[in-house]
This record gives sequence, structure tokens and C-alpha cells, in this order.
Amino acid sequence: MRLGCAPSDLPAALCRSAATLVLLAHPCSAGLDSYTELDRVNGWLLERKQGADGAMSCRAFLPSGASWFSANIHLDAAGELVVPAGRNFEAEQQELEDVREALERCRSDVLYLPF
Repeated sequence: MRLGCAPSDLPAALCRSAATLVLLAHPCSAGLDSYTELDRVNGWLLERKQGADGAMSCRAFLPSGASWFSANIHLDAAGELVVPAGRNFEAEQQELEDVREALERCRSDVLYLPF
């Protein structure tokens, strides 16, 4: 792959070094300290983030356009259904169990395979 460097050895080496420095200066941080979409289960959105310390966090909620997570219908850390004040929600028990199972898979391994 050519990066527009001169054909001689020294300028080419300097150009490669500069390109490497630029790549290392801006590391990829997808999913690091911010939630990223992982899966959708029965209309529920599952998200995961990895903290700088390596700790993984998963959450599930019904997207409603609310501007923050706790304003959405969601499952808490114990897997219990949380319905914010002023909202109504009725779900089949099996639907909630499917979401809880997906959350457990998310929390149990770095590799998440949707079923």
C-alpha cells in the first residue's frame, strides 16, 4: 500500500513512521466507556460497553425516544422490569425471559452470539 511517499528508502521510512504515529495517536475506542448496540430481542435493544478498566456492562431497554436510559422501560441490574412513572407496559413473560437470557449471555463472555 502506497501512502504517497517518495520511492527512496529514507523518505518512505519516515512516511511510514509518520503514518504509524498518526494511527497510534488516535486509537479506536468503539464500545470503550460508551454503550454500543449489540442486539435486538423482541423489540428490546441490548447495548454493551467496556470500561477503561476492562469491566463489561450490558443493558436492555425498549427504545422510546427518551433522552436518557432511565426514562425508557428497561431491566435493572438484577433483571427486574422498570417502568418509569407515567408509562404503561405489559409484556409476555416469555418475552422478558428472552431478553434476560440475552443479557446474561452478554454479561458472561466477551463474544456475544445472537440466537
